[in-house]
Amino acid sequence: MTKFLFIQHKNENIGVEYLSASLKENNYPVELLFFAYTTNDKIENETIREKINTFKPDIICFSPFTFQYPWSVSKTNFIKKEFPNLFILFGGVHVNSVPNAVMEDKCIDGIIIGEADKTIVEFAKNYEEGDISLTPSLWYRKEGKIVRNPMSFLEQDLDKLPFPDKDIFYNSPLSPRSRLFAYTALGSRGCPFACTYCSNNVFSRLYAGQKRLRYRSPENFVDELEQNKKKFKYKRIEFADDVLAIDVPRLRKLMELYKQKVDVPFACFFHPKLVSEEVVTLLKNGGCTWFKLGVQSANEEYRKKFLCRFETNESILEVSRLSRKYGLKFSFDHILHLPGETKEHLIEAVNFYNQCRPTIINFWDLMYLPATDIIKYGLEYKIISESDLPKINNGTHELSKLNEVPWNLNTGNKINYSAFMLLFILISITPSFFIKYLMKIKFYNISFQIPNIILIFFKVISKFRAEQGYLYLSSVIGEFFRGCEVLKRSVTKYQNLLFNSR
Repeated sequence: MTKFLFIQHKNENIGVEYLSASLKENNYPVELLFFAYTTNDKIENETIREKINTFKPDIICFSPFTFQYPWSVSKTNFIKKEFPNLFILFGGVHVNSVPNAVMEDKCIDGIIIGEADKTIVEFAKNYEEGDISLTPSLWYRKEGKIVRNPMSFLEQDLDKLPFPDKDIFYNSPLSPRSRLFAYTALGSRGCPFACTYCSNNVFSRLYAGQKRLRYRSPENFVDELEQNKKKFKYKRIEFADDVLAIDVPRLRKLMELYKQKVDVPFACFFHPKLVSEEVVTLLKNGGCTWFKLGVQSANEEYRKKFLCRFETNESILEVSRLSRKYGLKFSFDHILHLPGETKEHLIEAVNFYNQCRPTIINFWDLMYLPATDIIKYGLEYKIISESDLPKINNGTHELSKLNEVPWNLNTGNKINYSAFMLLFILISITPSFFIKYLMKIKFYNISFQIPNIILIFFKVISKFRAEQGYLYLSSVIGEFFRGCEVLKRSVTKYQNLLFNSR
């Protein structure tokens, strides 16, 4: 049987879990090499070489997001040099965004476009039979040219799919974060919205004419959660659905079953346009302890024109009111350095968020994801240029990488972003009158940059105050395991040297 080895960097990937489940259901051997924590190229490459030599896979699979793509290509180049006959197959969000750019990397033998639960199984069968040309959604190289097969249709009945193979990530020796902190669950696929900065903006075009938003039945979804609760003993669930509470009758049934059979705290994404007291009550009674709302900008007109978001500030205020009424913690997401953003927009955001009083405000710089509509505004406002697009398309541009501290403190447009960052943080840990005072004295006009260490200090305080300190504990544990892996490698190397010298 054809053997598949998935190689994943940093994050649990639900897509990989579903592909593994589909392959295993059809008796194809699958293993995962998960680099949950950064080590270095040499250690990673040695690990890959050892894994390939012991498992002896036929197909090497990568499913990167854009920020993971450069790393994945680097590992692919190493594999091709060491094992030139292995077939390298790519899929996932980045591939779906810019498939032509991906196929420019000659180390990649093929890509699968779109959801691949069934097509990867067809690929496996066709690979064994020696003719992959029959595989739908597959792009591959043949005689120096790229063959682009037509896309398969989206599976509409998600209950037909096997439960995601959580074992490959949760039983990985380098995956303590998953086991200790939360179980990631997905009860639907697709998003009804197409925000200009989000990968769903790309998928709305990729799947044009098809029904993108699909649900698992409450019974099917809860069966997975109940089964894996017994297996992994998780204490909390993170629902990864783009928006959990859209179909209210389904939500009623889901929360009823969830409370009966799972009954652990959960967090979910929410959209202000879908707010109602009934929905908030259902989620609260079902076990929800945290709402996550993407606001991104507090200016309604800006949101409509630049972000393709049509909720009103009134609806955001209503979500905030209901969350406080029912004792639910909630967070806002805000994007900085948006094209056309002004100081007045940020002043409006501080005043509005101080009125809403979210538990946490998460902020980061805009990431220019490949093929998203926000790119045209970046070009219009000369934040990026046409010459930047190739780097955006291969994930190497500074503005398309994953945002991590130290935060970008660029003041090119005469906005002191560090001051606004501090104000966003202080909203969640100080009284509203204090924020009003800082705004009255125009604190945001200070002439110096607030050091990252100060911003991080207050951010940590806000996270612990919001009972999210486990997020930092996760990072500490990650560094511990990374250190253990480096030490293990060093000891093994030293032992080998001693043995060889005798």
